[in-house]
Amino acid sequence: MKINVVLPCAGKGERAGLGYNKTLALLGEKPVALVTASVFAALPEVTRIVAVVGKGEEEAFAKALSPLSDKVQFAAGGDTRTLSAYSGILACESDCDMIAVHDGARPYLSEALLRRTIDTCANSGSAVPVLPVTDSLREVHGEFSRAVDRSCYYAVQTPQVFDAVRLRAAYESAVKDGFTFSDDAQVYERYAGKVALCAGDPANIKLTTPADFSPRGIAVGCGFDTHRLVQGRNLILGGVEIPHDKGLLGHSDADVLVHAVMDALLSSVHARDIGVLFPDTDEKYAGISSMKLLAEVKKLLDEKGARVLNVAAVILAQKPRLKDYIPQMCANIAAVLGIDGDKVSVSATTTEGIGLVGREEGISCRAYACVLSAQ
Repeated sequence: MKINVVLPCAGKGERAGLGYNKTLALLGEKPVALVTASVFAALPEVTRIVAVVGKGEEEAFAKALSPLSDKVQFAAGGDTRTLSAYSGILACESDCDMIAVHDGARPYLSEALLRRTIDTCANSGSAVPVLPVTDSLREVHGEFSRAVDRSCYYAVQTPQVFDAVRLRAAYESAVKDGFTFSDDAQVYERYAGKVALCAGDPANIKLTTPADFSPRGIAVGCGFDTHRLVQGRNLILGGVEIPHDKGLLGHSDADVLVHAVMDALLSSVHARDIGVLFPDTDEKYAGISSMKLLAEVKKLLDEKGARVLNVAAVILAQKPRLKDYIPQMCANIAAVLGIDGDKVSVSATTTEGIGLVGREEGISCRAYACVLSAQ
């Protein structure tokens, strides 16, 4: 499957009050547009990202998106959002299967939401993420107003994902007819058919006002775990099976590194630890790979709108020597968490023969996680 992405970035963003294109503003150390595009670039199915930019901003965006130059192309923005989106669609690969259109100023897109929209589109030909309206609503006409049943209304988000052939045809008709629409779902609905809805994400906000550009909360969590070394068990650390005459004893695969990482992640979002979430009294966790449990923890963080920034861990083991296996451990953990490999750091040390680790009775691990909180 080939997916192309259109990122409209040509808007003036006057409500942000920055005096320049808000998708070029820095979010931490990276431009908003780069943070947004990086979520898509991490998916192997995404083969092209088209950034739709305003006249005179081509050089600034080329610099901002240079780390993704192998996947990014540019298209010229139009006088309306409809014309800008159409320009981006025309720059997509002719043989792509899906086109995702996502606001360049929505950098907090999670991999879970992106996958949800792709899966919905694969089944239905379209996908539009929505959120139920939680505030009370009133319809206002001049001096008169009336209450509105909010249960019938939903807020619309992006990415909106569509069958590529149908979306191209729909936009071609819209432009030919001279119509202007506020989003892609309206174009598709007018010319191609009904749109399929899926659950959105409260953390997937669009940066609009000055307050939206204030830093979100950074949270740090810590985790610690110890397992006893015994005969007759495989030694698994970071999802890597390591040759040794002993393995770690536990209800699952007893991956002490991943257990510590999971607890660090959970503590960063004030969630209960793995002993509560995955109790050793539950047979469905017997012998389970801890990497599968890590994936469940990642889902929990996604639901809370938390984005993993980095993970660091120190393994305390007298034997065996682990340095040759650490790169694969880091790669495994990063893959499950949906972050770059250089955002996971694992080191190993002995305790110079002191304590239960030094006597080779067990292996311990300390881990720390840093997340960007939606709060």
